[in-house]
Amino acid sequence: MALIDCGECGRMASDQAAACPHCGAPIASGTGGPARVPDALVVAPRSVGFGLGLGIFLLPVVFTWFLLRQGHSTTSRIIGFAWFALTLFAVLGREGQDLASSAAAPNQPAKVVQQAQPLPEYSAQQMAADYERNTVAADQRYKGQRFKVSGVVDSINTDLFGNPYVTLRGGVNSFMEPQFELDSAHRNYAAGLQQGMRISLACKGRGDVAKTPMSDACVPVN
Repeated sequence: MALIDCGECGRMASDQAAACPHCGAPIASGTGGPARVPDALVVAPRSVGFGLGLGIFLLPVVFTWFLLRQGHSTTSRIIGFAWFALTLFAVLGREGQDLASSAAAPNQPAKVVQQAQPLPEYSAQQMAADYERNTVAADQRYKGQRFKVSGVVDSINTDLFGNPYVTLRGGVNSFMEPQFELDSAHRNYAAGLQQGMRISLACKGRGDVAKTPMSDACVPVN
């Protein structure tokens, strides 16, 4: 056995060794032929199987790293990591769009407020005529509905509970003038009314009593 210089690293190695113990380069045998590389140093080429390929396609963040194992070709690694980078850019781009949308959201109105529809307008005389003609049809138009009514004050009174109400001219006789009960917060308004004054009220229809139109929850609108 003799010591010779390694052709790769230049360090001393036995001429009987299959490979340099320092750099792993094969050493020619004493007969002059090429040295045999030990089986432990030979890496079998790996192919990307169906399962690994499917995993890389669906979950590149997890499965691309398996391509770093010895034996996989450079082409497989390039394709795998390119797909990983493309997927990563797509995810980051989507998150950027979501953040931009969230940032713009506070500048938009949370809810579009619909404008209130104007109240239908009637006269006290029209209400009295509708109830005189057909109580059922009049209830469908006025009862439970809010509307605006106008007319000339005939009287200012209080009911059994002390709530103020006014009657407006337009009934078939003086005993059947339409009645409009004012909201209690407008007692002072009622106190300032006089016969012959023309007023407008926003009221809620309450039906009739013996064909006399009745309304309550009235507030002045003039």
